[in-house]
Amino acid sequence: MTITAAQCTRPGCGGTIDGGYCTVCGLAETPAPVPSSVSLAGPATCTRPGCGGTIDGGYCTVCGLAAASGVASATARDQGSIPGSAATSTTTGIRGTHTSTGRSSRGNLGAGLVEIPPVPAHDPASAILADPQVAESQRFCSKCEQPVGRARDGQPGLADGFCPNCGTPFSFTPKLQPGDLLGGQYEVLGCLAHGGLGWIYLARDHNVSDSWRVLKGLLNTGDADAMAAAVAERQFLAAVDHPNIVRIYNFVQHTDRRTGDTAGYIVMEYVGGRSLRQILLDERNAGRSVPVEHALAYALEVLHAFGYLHSLGLVYCDFKPDNVLQSEEMLKLIDMGGVRRIDDVDSPIYGTVGYQAPEIESEGPSPSSDLYTVGRALAVLTFEFTGYTSTYKHTLPDPATVPLLAQQESFYRLVRRATDPDPRRRFASADEMAEQLTGVLREVLASGDRQPRPSFSLLFSPELQAVGADVGDIDGTGWTTAIEAQPSTAAIATGLPVPQVNITDPAAGYLATLSTLDPRQLTAALSAAVRGEAGTPPGVAESAETRLALARVLIATGDLDQAATTLAELAAGEHADDWRITWYHGLHELAAGKPGAAQAEFDAVYGELPGELAPRLALGFAAEAAGDCRPPPATSSGYGRWTART
Repeated sequence: MTITAAQCTRPGCGGTIDGGYCTVCGLAETPAPVPSSVSLAGPATCTRPGCGGTIDGGYCTVCGLAAASGVASATARDQGSIPGSAATSTTTGIRGTHTSTGRSSRGNLGAGLVEIPPVPAHDPASAILADPQVAESQRFCSKCEQPVGRARDGQPGLADGFCPNCGTPFSFTPKLQPGDLLGGQYEVLGCLAHGGLGWIYLARDHNVSDSWRVLKGLLNTGDADAMAAAVAERQFLAAVDHPNIVRIYNFVQHTDRRTGDTAGYIVMEYVGGRSLRQILLDERNAGRSVPVEHALAYALEVLHAFGYLHSLGLVYCDFKPDNVLQSEEMLKLIDMGGVRRIDDVDSPIYGTVGYQAPEIESEGPSPSSDLYTVGRALAVLTFEFTGYTSTYKHTLPDPATVPLLAQQESFYRLVRRATDPDPRRRFASADEMAEQLTGVLREVLASGDRQPRPSFSLLFSPELQAVGADVGDIDGTGWTTAIEAQPSTAAIATGLPVPQVNITDPAAGYLATLSTLDPRQLTAALSAAVRGEAGTPPGVAESAETRLALARVLIATGDLDQAATTLAELAAGEHADDWRITWYHGLHELAAGKPGAAQAEFDAVYGELPGELAPRLALGFAAEAAGDCRPPPATSSGYGRWTART
């Protein structure tokens, strides 16, 4: 019986469903309609101990957490759907009408591959700081980043004052006090933490069943018009709706009756749990780092959130372990204060040394710089990254000095590409990085327990032939003649997987019609198409897919000189950064009997696609053919060969 992977039904996606979630868009599988006989009567009540709130739109109105499995919201009842499903629902509340994709409180943390210990919810009031102060060692000027508020002459440092270096005022005292009422609606209960924009407060929403809310400073200015403009400009955040991103409910202005200063605050949902920084500190206190498989699972959820933000034309800017919380079995980005539009050239840019991409100062933030922060966070979480804010500010340590990087080469290559100082050499999108990261996660897990986690590749076909299966005799112990029985390099070149055709390319349909031709006929047809002869469909002659297909058949038929010419034309054109050109260079070198040269090409592809098996298979065959049976060093320079082509 053949089992066909279910396809994602969302328009324009094309991914497959794996573990209940799409491998491309990351969203939950659209469920079958619920029979009308399903009855969910009565208002849903939050089941978390001591809460007592009701479920509205899939979330509790008091604790703000997602409905526990088996608890239905009023919206779900009205629409005839059940909780925990991926049914799309429309909810109306303070945030207005919006569409959301519901998930159970378990979330998708771990992508169905790895179990992450859940972080239990806690009483929000227990997180209030009894004595909110910023340690002197953490006080820096917001403008010049020089130390401020430090002790001198035996006297403690001032919490409020002016930077001695540039004169910029600073203040580390809370601006809101317990009992303050913002917007006639949000009562401040106390401070939760101190962030880049000041103190973060816990509050009660008296207009919505005394629900828990978080208040975060947006702007401090005495100009009421400027304050209003700033608040209006940030309203786009209210439209952000993703299960891995904290909800923004409102924006309010508040004038401090003590000082007369006006400030703006973002009103967000309260997310209980622990930040990844807290999880890391707990591991470090136990003499460990975060397990690499856990860190990869965390990063995968962040990448899904980033992909969503980037699709809206937004960049997150200031990602770091401090800014993401695990609550139960879900992960949420909690700090939206630094989010800005990609084309915004006026708003201040927020970032953290050691995580921020090097091009930020000259080029500003971008989706690529967001991916850089994820790569840096992976490094910080998984090994003792001493000097990441100074010595290794924009580099990684030598794998020879970090056992994890030496042991997990694919992980090292993933982080290396994500954090390349040149943004053009990083992953092209959050989706691309997530796809490769998932492949690396599968490898890490398999290397740990020797249990394979197979999956279909979106980039490569299966092997065209079982390379070497027809060479030598097999007994119960392996090949009878190990060296003499090696397959030829030509057989390897024609048996390895081939890159998939880009189905969005104008030539994709035309190439599919040629699949029944023999090699000679296929060469003639593709050569005619490249020349643009009469009858060639529009766009086919100019397509890189046509030339790549021609190069492949030329290599397979042994016309290596013409294959080299075709690849050189591609490398000199607008598609020079396509990794498939490097792949076919590797096949060309193999077919020419130069396995050492082929190794370098396949190593370069492995550097770009660390989550794919095909480059490692090709690299292994080429190394064996070259007589190199040693494991390649993690510091291999093949990635640089590919990037040199770009």
